[in-house]
Amino acid sequence: MRHMRGLPEVLKDGLIKLGKDAGAGLVVALVVLASFPYPAQAKMIRGEVVSIRDDGSSFTIKGNDHSKPSFEESFDIRMAETTKFEKISSLKELAAGDEVAVDAAQNNEDGFWEARSVRIVKVKLYQEVQKPGEGG
Repeated sequence: MRHMRGLPEVLKDGLIKLGKDAGAGLVVALVVLASFPYPAQAKMIRGEVVSIRDDGSSFTIKGNDHSKPSFEESFDIRMAETTKFEKISSLKELAAGDEVAVDAAQNNEDGFWEARSVRIVKVKLYQEVQKPGEGG
């Protein structure tokens, strides 16, 4: 088999023989790959709305993701221009106590979760309780 200068040589058993400069190139390639940020981690999170920012840019839920259903934690969820809503038209329709399901990707640099979609699962019903003898 003829070997072309600058290209790795393939041996009979299928192994590749690297030239003397290949080791340095491999190290450079690994360093470059390691410098890229990790891709965002996506999760389906379900929980109860704890608070909503007045400007409608984010909300906090206490709940869990499908990978750890018995472990409850707090998630700071931020809206994106591309966030889709199901069963509601905007974040302004949510209230503390509502149960939501959120498809979100974690921003590894800032730690917040960016919502891809927000779906209301259960609306907390606020019922006025009438005291005996009041009203009619």
